[in-house]
Amino acid sequence: MGHLILQEDNFTWPGFSLLGESSLAITMDDPGPNFQLLDFLVLSGTTSVSIGSSGVTNGVNVLDQLAENNNVLTTVTISGSEPFRNLPLLTKDTNTVDGVVTDIAATANSPTTIHSSLKLIDASTTTGGVIIYAGITNTSGGGLFENGGSLNPNITITYTGLTIKGGSGVDFIVNDAKNGIVTDGNGDGDTVVLGGAGAKATLGTGTGDGVFVGFTNLGPSETPGSALGDIVTFGAAFTAGLDVGSGAEAGSTAGTASIGLTKVLKAAAGMEIDFLTLVTNSSTIVDETATVASSTSLTAAENAAVKALGGTGVAYFSFHGNEYFIATNNVETTVSSNDAIVKLVGITDIHHATNSGGLVTLHI
Repeated sequence: MGHLILQEDNFTWPGFSLLGESSLAITMDDPGPNFQLLDFLVLSGTTSVSIGSSGVTNGVNVLDQLAENNNVLTTVTISGSEPFRNLPLLTKDTNTVDGVVTDIAATANSPTTIHSSLKLIDASTTTGGVIIYAGITNTSGGGLFENGGSLNPNITITYTGLTIKGGSGVDFIVNDAKNGIVTDGNGDGDTVVLGGAGAKATLGTGTGDGVFVGFTNLGPSETPGSALGDIVTFGAAFTAGLDVGSGAEAGSTAGTASIGLTKVLKAAAGMEIDFLTLVTNSSTIVDETATVASSTSLTAAENAAVKALGGTGVAYFSFHGNEYFIATNNVETTVSSNDAIVKLVGITDIHHATNSGGLVTLHI
């Protein structure tokens, strides 16, 4: 087991490779009050990495990209009381902005998809707050990695099922993996971004938390239908917000029984749902519960609701023990590809929602 210790303030460490360690402990101890940054660290043969983030108050430890050569890294654990940022350059190059990447030295003579060995980034014991960006698919078209290396043109690396755990500080976590999972602690003002389909986010009891679905900080804008079926569970929904992006629009599933709507568990009055980018600032909102009362299926109810709405805005209704919100920018008779649907699981009494330019606030 190797141990790397970095102790500087207002300093950028040049990136380097550390090969042949089966496991690695990293201590980043910023004496503050500014920051220390390690551009990148490339590993080979390392199955687990633990990172301790310590220092004085307001000191910040930054590791832009942790890269691994041969697809054996499974777990990254982060601990400590000082802020830690896994924050690459925010470009449109998806390889550059991914904070933890594996198998970057892979080669192939024909198109090959590799499922990353990375399963868990665990920052659950941190108290100083973390920023973590991970889980986007790596391709040769995604630009260079932080070390300046490029991925073999036949290789695609996916991070399906990646779990990221936040701590009790103020966290900002982006998980772009399909079926990705984010669980966060009880800090106030946490932000979670789910960029993949079938993803789940569970927030603690801290106030002012926000979740983005169908949106990503790690690459180009998402196409409708690319991030369906996400599930969000709020611990303090009365102060929380859900932002619905283009990837959570129906896409090719529109009008089918299998539409991957976004589900919210433990919704409450006071929660906000932001459809701003989907309804072009329309403040129209209509309760269509009476309209859908005779519908024999959810699909029929959804179609009836948007038809009755008759234009841009938000239609909502109760149906079989749940509340549904549909944001549309169309005059239509059935749900279309650019509509987004949010299901409030187990909620039936929100019949006084308001809409300010696409920002819907729930009231009872």
